[in-house]
Amino acid sequence: MKAALYDIFRKDLLGTPVWMESVEDLETAKLRVMAMADRSPGEYFVFSQETKEIVSDTVPPFYDLVV
Repeated sequence: MKAALYDIFRKDLLGTPVWMESVEDLETAKLRVMAMADRSPGEYFVFSQETKEIVSDTVPPFYDLVV
């Protein structure tokens, strides 16, 4: 069994990260985030346990927020 290397978080209404689940690879993380966002829209991000960085997020581009 592989170790889960990526954590998926969702930001709550106050902007506080809430852990959702862990997955083994980045591709799976991105697919899970898309599925979660379809069910419950919001801001999600994927955190790499290896690099300690956010490696993917659902923050809309600034242009989308203004139009």
